[in-house]
Amino acid sequence: MANDRLTEAYRCGQLFAALAALERLSEGAHHSLGKPGTRRQLSTEPRKHLTLHLWQAGRYLLGAANRGEGRAAGVIFRQLPDLLPLRRELPGEIRDAAERARFQEGVTAQEAAIGKALADV
Repeated sequence: MANDRLTEAYRCGQLFAALAALERLSEGAHHSLGKPGTRRQLSTEPRKHLTLHLWQAGRYLLGAANRGEGRAAGVIFRQLPDLLPLRRELPGEIRDAAERARFQEGVTAQEAAIGKALADV
């Protein structure tokens, strides 16, 4: 069970990074997932905070296209299904320090993956 929770936390971190990048392409530098404290909130209650952004992913894609960032947004958007946690829904709480560390590792890994994927766009 502990390993499953660590994996879910990691995948939530990856999902956060992808949604934040997608929203940034859509809305600019002052997007909601980039606000101070947001990452901390998300790392403790992913279901509460990430679900809305998952619902908005299509809007972010369209917004990015309207800003001339459609190709980059498309690359990130296509990553989303592979980043979803394996459970039927996002974890409600991530309270353990080890799990929150895994969340951050997921964010870092996905930011690097996005950077690499966008280098070719």
